Amino acid sequence: MIRINLLPVRVSKKKVAGRQQLLLMALVVILALILNWIWTTSRASELASREAKLKRTRDDIAQLERIIGEVKNIKAQQAALKEKLEVLDRLKAGRAGPVKLLDQLAQIMPKRLELKKMDEKAGVITFDGSAATIDDVSEFMTALKSTPYFSNVELKRTTAATHNGFRAVDFLVVANANYTPAVHSAPAKG
Repeated sequence: MIRINLLPVRVSKKKVAGRQQLLLMALVVILALILNWIWTTSRASELASREAKLKRTRDDIAQLERIIGEVKNIKAQQAALKEKLEVLDRLKAGRAGPVKLLDQLAQIMPKRLELKKMDEKAGVITFDGSAATIDDVSEFMTALKSTPYFSNVELKRTTAATHNGFRAVDFLVVANANYTPAVHSAPAKG
């Protein structure tokens, strides 16, 4: 009988199979490395684009903050200017207000009423005078109330008196002065 030794064929087949497996394993590793490199590159480019977008957004925010700062500065300047204009208006009114108030007072004075003294302290005017009758005092107070230059008109005192042989009524009236009335109405003629 003839014997054939198949051992070297098996060994050679195993060597070939081992080389194929090794080659396949090397291809899988190389493919994995290539895919990993592609994935890493795409992630890096995405990260770079997001960082660029973030930088643009931060730049936009910084620019908007500068603009907001300028707007706040302009608003502060506007408020300061408005305050200065209000002070100027009050000064103008304070300069012309007493003149207009006295003119209004001259127009509403009843004929049979005489002011002996007129005093102003802290915006409160005190009228000290005499009238022919209590009705003249009442007419004077009503006329004061009807003007925009006087408010809170209040009678403090009335007394009967005799001046040069004539009967009269001495009075003391207090009112708040308004040198800058909001509404200029026609004065009530007494």
